[in-house]
Amino acid sequence: MDMRVVVNIKDNKFKLEDGAIIRAKDLGGEFVIEANSSGLISLAKHLLILASDKFESGEHIHYEAGIMLDNESADFVIEKI
Repeated sequence: MDMRVVVNIKDNKFKLEDGAIIRAKDLGGEFVIEANSSGLISLAKHLLILASDKFESGEHIHYEAGIMLDNESADFVIEKI
C-alpha cells in the first residue's frame, strides 16, 4: 500500500482529518490511544507539526473528550521537550 500524506507545517493548525475517531483510556498503569486510520493520520500530522521549529520546548497540544477525542475518552496532553 502506497500512502502519501501532506503536512503543511506553515499552517500549524491541529485539525482532525474527516471521519477521525480518537479514543484515549487510562488503565491505571497503562495509557492506551485507539484511533481509526483518519485519527492516526491526524495524530501523526499533529506530532510532525509540534516537532517543527515553529514550536519550542514546553509548547503542547491538549486532547479533550468531546473536542478532539471521543466523548468517553480520558483527556491528555502531548508536550514538546
